[in-house]
Amino acid sequence: MVELNNPSKSVEIDKRPHQMRPSSRERFERLLQFREKLELETNGQLFEDSVEILRQERAKRTEQLMQVATGQYGKDPYAEDLPGEQPRNGI
Repeated sequence: MVELNNPSKSVEIDKRPHQMRPSSRERFERLLQFREKLELETNGQLFEDSVEILRQERAKRTEQLMQVATGQYGKDPYAEDLPGEQPRNGI
């Protein structure tokens, strides 16, 4: 242990090397079960494509800014159409 002198307080730092202990078989099995459950719940897709999400959001924001700049307001780019729903013209 090393003690650092500080006018306000002393701090002790543990200089011993940290020993890694192997995970138990039980923990490993629980991790595998969690992973399998997560894959089943998400149909094998754990994460969405963040690049595509950012691209779509940027396009929506650009459209919104263009509407404000030109004064021509159409469909709200952040309003999502339901499947099969047709956009309404000014209604």
